[in-house]
Amino acid sequence: SPAVPATLASYSNIYSIGLEWNITGDTNHNAAVAVQYRVQGAGTWRQAMALLRVDSLGRNMLAGSILFLSPNTNYEVKLDLSDIDGGTASQTVIIKTRPLPTMPAGGRTLHVTTGSGSGDGSSGNPYKGIAAAQAAAQPGDILLLHAGSYGSARAVFNKSGLAGGSYIVWKGAGDGEVLFPGGISIEANSVWFDAITIRNQPYATLSAILANNLGPTDVVITKSNFINNHYNIYFQRGGSYWYIADNTVVGDTAQATESLEGEGIEMANYAATSFGHTVAHNSITNVADGISSPGVNTDIFGNDIFDTSDDGIEPDPGGVNVRIWGNRIHNTAHNGISFQPQSGAPYYILYNQIVNFKEAIFKFRQTDRSIIAHNTFVMPNDMICCNPAHLMHSYLRNNLWVSVAGGQIWNFGGSVKSWETDFDYDGFDWGTSQNPIIYGNQTHKALSTFAGASGLESHGKMITKSCFDSFNVPAQAM
Repeated sequence: SPAVPATLASYSNIYSIGLEWNITGDTNHNAAVAVQYRVQGAGTWRQAMALLRVDSLGRNMLAGSILFLSPNTNYEVKLDLSDIDGGTASQTVIIKTRPLPTMPAGGRTLHVTTGSGSGDGSSGNPYKGIAAAQAAAQPGDILLLHAGSYGSARAVFNKSGLAGGSYIVWKGAGDGEVLFPGGISIEANSVWFDAITIRNQPYATLSAILANNLGPTDVVITKSNFINNHYNIYFQRGGSYWYIADNTVVGDTAQATESLEGEGIEMANYAATSFGHTVAHNSITNVADGISSPGVNTDIFGNDIFDTSDDGIEPDPGGVNVRIWGNRIHNTAHNGISFQPQSGAPYYILYNQIVNFKEAIFKFRQTDRSIIAHNTFVMPNDMICCNPAHLMHSYLRNNLWVSVAGGQIWNFGGSVKSWETDFDYDGFDWGTSQNPIIYGNQTHKALSTFAGASGLESHGKMITKSCFDSFNVPAQAM
């Protein structure tokens, strides 16, 4: 039956736009939606990747993202739906990306020191302690926290800024470490924590459950240190539009323990309560999962995640338009990226370097569709340990699949491709492996025979590790 357009949902993050165009019909899954976009008012349209066909978990739609956009910018997006079985439609929408958080201008700059008592917030007479400073704080204020230890109990931040950039900012003054020995509780919206340190806590940060059973919105955490905590940046119940960037996380969970508890950044997507986050340029190690449970419409990019006891990034149970790009994930005790479950599609996994795991590049338990492109995947031996046939739900392009010691790349068993499968232009080095690809219960020792049998990877290439200027993958440290 032809595709019949229904509702179109659109939303944005700082660098991306998400789209979900619901349809009825199209039982043979051959409908397509071409996507063009431009800055509002510009003359030239640019082509984005087409939306991905999704038919699972009660959803019948074409969905996807436009990535690598400019913050705080209005975009025109033109969508053209077509189905060779009949049915066409077009829509043009205007969507504004979210602004990159910036320190408020025009508010007060106030000074805070340790202790308790009054003060007027001046450099000569600072507020003494968080309680006194918070009582006086107003949206748009920057509170400079001078070096010292701010009490022994958990510090509670419960005064909100205002949406639109009028944060209440708690910022290290730059004259030494700003330590919160008991950790912090975040019970407010539009607050910003910059250049603080939390050590040796079960939960370094803990967000509150606020209105509508959700966590806080529009919280910023930047340039801070989380050292020897069990859970580091932890959302107790979801939340929306957090920006977490340029932090250093060194947990208390050594890689060798293979522990499943003690996360780096846990966004707590329970009952779809977490969405719209940006997690960027953090260094994360000595934790269980580096980054986990992002919800929908979340961007995870530029992070360095290494020597973790469980998985590098665990986006489950994330939903539609989780975007993971430009991360370096290496030497985790279990897997690089986990799908258990994937609760919506698509996921975008782009431009990542994912290297050296005890189990696999990917752990598949319950999957929907993903776009996996331009990544470098390196394993000592076999590439995928758990349910590798789930990879055939994916769109693959331009990835490098390298087994250092000559292991298996893909073992699909008796499974064969479906309408969900689209693989091409990948590069492979499987060394001396005698069973590099199993497809339809047949072993393929040459890429050409796999392509002939499956119609996949017709432009795939065999590569050799010598094509790299330098290639030094450490021995598996498990």
